[in-house]
Amino acid sequence: MGVQLKLMEPRIISSANYITFINPTSHPDRVMSEHDFLYMIDGSWRIMEEDILFEMHSDDLLILPAGRHHYGNGLSTPHNKHMYIHVKPLETECLSNAAVTGVSAVGTGRLLPADEAAAFTEFHSLIHCQSNPHIKELFQEIIAECWDLSPFRESKLSLLLNLLLIELKEQQDKPYCAASNSILEEASRLIQTTPQTFFTGKELAERFYVCERTLSNQFKKVYGKTLYAFQMDVKLEMVRQFLLSQPDVKLHETALNFGFCDEFHLSRTFKKKYGVSPSKYREITGA
Repeated sequence: MGVQLKLMEPRIISSANYITFINPTSHPDRVMSEHDFLYMIDGSWRIMEEDILFEMHSDDLLILPAGRHHYGNGLSTPHNKHMYIHVKPLETECLSNAAVTGVSAVGTGRLLPADEAAAFTEFHSLIHCQSNPHIKELFQEIIAECWDLSPFRESKLSLLLNLLLIELKEQQDKPYCAASNSILEEASRLIQTTPQTFFTGKELAERFYVCERTLSNQFKKVYGKTLYAFQMDVKLEMVRQFLLSQPDVKLHETALNFGFCDEFHLSRTFKKKYGVSPSKYREITGA
């Protein structure tokens, strides 16, 4: 069915917390006036939205929009542990989500015109987050912030929720394969955090205990380029930024910092990508 939400809008979080059900428990039978975001930490839960069944497992996130009927389908597993965030919806979100179901929004008695509904971002109701631990971290940060007494709490919560929504949108648009995506993210993070090193496919495959061919194929599938090309693009972009922020560092040192053989290797490669040499780039940009 999907959920229609607006990105980068001011948000109000009414409550957020952790819940543990020691004994098996059914999801409440209700129609909420707020959006309900659920993140399963441990266990599983079967939840209905109207006549659609969603089955949550560990590190799944479920968005239950305001105005729709939600209820349990059986009991949760024992010692079920999950997090929730309740978010006040925008009026237009209530109308847009009602337009999806074909019923009038709660308290409005009217539908959102189709052209207005098309302006919203569509989210999957159930999003698998096993390959993206940052989503869980953002969820936990929002809960922690709800308990904070900072005068900036509401502003921070609004920003964090929008960041969570963007992260969820990116996550749902990825081809889902938890194991391979997790390895790719770790490999790309290693490349980004060790710019002084060029890794071979064999080195990365051994580090992450996968077949070299499998790793190469996954890089090509997800990033649209070979492992070597991915590394080179990352390093050259880092070099470009470094040239601007560190104008006094010699090209020889820059080459060493980013894993190039020497300044001549760096200059040839940089010019091939950006059309000018590093020295000329500094001159053009006034660095």
